[in-house]
Amino acid sequence: MQMKKVSVVVPCYNAGMYLDKCIGQLLRQTIGVENMEIILVDDASTDHGETRRKIMEYEHRYPNTVMAVFLEQNLRQGGARNVGVSCAGGEYLCFCDADDWLLEEALEHSYLAAKKYDADVVEFRGENVKERDAVVELKKGDGDRLKELDTEEKKKEFLLEVTEQITYGSQQKLYRLSMIHEHQIAFAEHLMFEEPSFVVSVRLYERRHYFLDEKLYVWYLSSGSTMRSSWEEKHRWDNLRVWLCLIKDLSARGLLERYAEELEYQFWSWGLGLSLMMLLQKGCILTKEELKLYVDITLQLFPDVRENKYIGYAATAWDYMLLNILDMELTDEQAGLVNQLLKDCM
Repeated sequence: MQMKKVSVVVPCYNAGMYLDKCIGQLLRQTIGVENMEIILVDDASTDHGETRRKIMEYEHRYPNTVMAVFLEQNLRQGGARNVGVSCAGGEYLCFCDADDWLLEEALEHSYLAAKKYDADVVEFRGENVKERDAVVELKKGDGDRLKELDTEEKKKEFLLEVTEQITYGSQQKLYRLSMIHEHQIAFAEHLMFEEPSFVVSVRLYERRHYFLDEKLYVWYLSSGSTMRSSWEEKHRWDNLRVWLCLIKDLSARGLLERYAEELEYQFWSWGLGLSLMMLLQKGCILTKEELKLYVDITLQLFPDVRENKYIGYAATAWDYMLLNILDMELTDEQAGLVNQLLKDCM
């Protein structure tokens, strides 16, 4: 059989009510169903078989396009995506969450850009909506650009670039599948906020990154979406755990030493700092023990973080407060003060 142009992996957990919109948009892709495979991974749904029945229905109707995969254990989105990637056989790979959807031109436009510029990754823009029947039209900007990552200095610079256009999100991108398989790039499993564990690794291996300034992905902000859910109890420190898994993996690959200062800064900002900020935004009170954990992890992994040139270059009031915590002998009273000062810096 001829290799499909694009494999689309869709993790599905109790997603029966959303799948018609998501899969319908995929089946209408202008790249043509004959050029794509849709891999639907049921992540051990608990909705009395509704998601399973829906997935089997689509596989039966479109046997040459839709592949159904059923997991016995819930792995969360990262693990479900990993299983989907292991089944994928296309030239390029794309992820779409079950409650989101892609505009009909998404795969064709991103694939053509990937071929034209020999890109390992094509990144495009997305839009948030609050209604399932929201009409989102294709919008093009004039910011298309190619990043050639052929030196370590360029990779270091790119590793630090996180903007509204160049993100650590995994969905609004098209990836060269052979790169993912060759370097065994995978998501952290059983955890929320898993995307950086995949995307940061991709950035360290890709050679050409193309930004396609088109709005092609639609995020549906459902009541059960990650940021709207009550994750602060069972998954309170998942973001930090994801970054700890990432640092461990990059160290084993020999990449942590090569990009030490950049990864130290990103871990400190996006792993530790963001974890604290998200909890404060949820209205949580950081305990003395949790603040001490922040200090211990920081100094154990990166004892010289105070000398990091990127922190000094772009320090904010939030950054200075995080640095000050490292030198405190935390008491219950000081922990209360730190909570207030951190909130004031947000």
